[in-house]
Amino acid sequence: MIRRPPRSTHCISSAASDVYKRQIEYPEGSVIIQADQRSRSGLLVEAMDQIRLAGVTNISIAAKNDN
Repeated sequence: MIRRPPRSTHCISSAASDVYKRQIEYPEGSVIIQADQRSRSGLLVEAMDQIRLAGVTNISIAAKNDN
């Protein structure tokens, strides 16, 4: 599991590269994106797109509810 949050396009492509390498090792693996209320939806969608391009089809979003 990658624990660094994508904060820019560079970080997203770097994380996607890591995901691609892990996908080769664990082809049945999945990715969980941990988001919070301050997450920008555009970056979240971009991260999901890059993860899909890396070959992962099982992507989940985990959000913490502070209430």
